[in-house]
Amino acid sequence: MLLRTILLLAMLAILLPGCAVKKTHAPARSQPPPSSHQKPAARPAADPKAQQRYYDLGLQNYSKENYDEARDAFEQVVEINPNSSLGMKAQENIRKIDQILKTLKEIEKK
Repeated sequence: MLLRTILLLAMLAILLPGCAVKKTHAPARSQPPPSSHQKPAARPAADPKAQQRYYDLGLQNYSKENYDEARDAFEQVVEINPNSSLGMKAQENIRKIDQILKTLKEIEKK
């Protein structure tokens, strides 16, 4: 258990800084982001505000170690626009989450 905690903390220290996105002064949102316990619903393509909301939701869940929910939110970001800067960051975050989940499964087997 201690080994798992140490490994998770080390992985978070390495991975989390790469997940952050620099925010500038953002205009007020017209609608609140989905709550962290809801699975994101499908959104229309190319909606940058929705994409930002899902990315933020993914970061919130990631920081709470809710990896499945974070992955779902990042997938919505990619679905909205995979070629945007957030879409590319979300794809990288999905790869990181997949690696974390794989490592956790390996630890549980031991």
